[in-house]
Amino acid sequence: MKKMYSLFAVGSCCAILAMGAIVPNEAEAGPLVEFGDDGGYMQFDVKFQGIMENTDFGSGKNGQEDRTDLYLRRARIVFTGMINETWGAKFQTCAGTSASHNFGTGGYTLANSNDKNNSRIRLTDGYLIGLLGDTFNIKLGLTKIPLTRANLDACFAPLTSERSAFVYTPYGTDATKNSRDMGLMATGNFFDDSLKYWAAIMEGREGSTTFYNPFVDQTFTSTPEPESNLEYIFRLHYSVLDPENRPTAMGYKGTYLGRKGKILTLGAAFAYEKDAAYKNTMPAGAMGTPDFLSSKVIGDETVDYLALTADIFFEYPFDNGGVITATALYLDVDLDDAYKTSRAVTDRNTIVGGLVGQRDGWYVKAGYLMPFTVGEDGLLQAFGRYEQWDYGFMFNVEDQTIDQYGAGINYFPLGNEKVRFTFEYYRTDFEKSTRLGDYLNMTGVNTEMYDNYGTATLMFMVQL
Repeated sequence: MKKMYSLFAVGSCCAILAMGAIVPNEAEAGPLVEFGDDGGYMQFDVKFQGIMENTDFGSGKNGQEDRTDLYLRRARIVFTGMINETWGAKFQTCAGTSASHNFGTGGYTLANSNDKNNSRIRLTDGYLIGLLGDTFNIKLGLTKIPLTRANLDACFAPLTSERSAFVYTPYGTDATKNSRDMGLMATGNFFDDSLKYWAAIMEGREGSTTFYNPFVDQTFTSTPEPESNLEYIFRLHYSVLDPENRPTAMGYKGTYLGRKGKILTLGAAFAYEKDAAYKNTMPAGAMGTPDFLSSKVIGDETVDYLALTADIFFEYPFDNGGVITATALYLDVDLDDAYKTSRAVTDRNTIVGGLVGQRDGWYVKAGYLMPFTVGEDGLLQAFGRYEQWDYGFMFNVEDQTIDQYGAGINYFPLGNEKVRFTFEYYRTDFEKSTRLGDYLNMTGVNTEMYDNYGTATLMFMVQL
């Protein structure tokens, strides 16, 4: 594999013009503008995450040579405004430079540097906030799906270079559907903030889904939803030691760098939607015809969506300054084995099968924050992870098992999360050999069968 010689950096500048005094926020967030007599304010945050990545396939005439890519994974502007201490809203945008390494579509896609959609800005979150009390607070609008701890982890504060790729919901190929959704979510705390709940009613499956296959430059369309039912999610956690979350907190962090105290949190959740997909589908026409891009239903049999998850998080700061962080998660996503009978391309790759379809698996992650500084304030945190997932259908292979494991190190030069650099090397193993970039048997570009591949990642984050 090629050696990588240096980190790359992206410079950014953001000027915020506002009426009133700019007051530093005590939290790990951007500046805020206070107004009115009822505790109102507007807070601004700017965040970037850049990646330099090398994988041992993806270039060359047969797609079997190393490939190195530089891209902006996330670029966000966040506005949080409160009218008073109870009511407010949050609005968050997200953009990126068309990340070309996409595990869900078989490794590398085509280069998108000249794509008209490159660096497009989209809405990631937009919701009303109601802070009604310790036991009941609400978010109404587009917000995170509160099923897995991994999805609720802040994406700018993971323990490793990125959250798990295997923990999302099966209703779309974009973050606004597989990690977020429209709906109403309530959360609150009991027993001195030790017990916390999330309860949500969300849109769930809605309409048809499209699936773009970059290796053939074609977009496939799924069958429609059988019925327009809502999705129900409920989550509980209990903090055995120090409380992990405030009553108004909606999510987690992958590491707190020891600042939250001694934490041991146990969590569990479920999600359910009735009649989420048709069980028997097929392409609407023969391969090579325009109708092959569409899907049709055979009969009326449907399947429900049910997901169950459990997790544990542990963080312990020692007197010498070192901090241990450890976490584990289990997830079971059931769609009644529809991947065996649903043959429409999009249904099989994005709803009942594929990266976000039927599967069960787990991961463990651990980190250690060193008990010394590098420079005046810099912190070093070593980490490792192991994941194993059993998939119903993945890369044109039924009943596939995927193991992914890696190790790396985080460097926080300011001693907090404002600036971060991360190096991680990880390997992905397949129990059954698969073609990366040819999983629909439609290109012939890469005919080599892969049992594994390795990825080295250099990453930076900055939060203003």
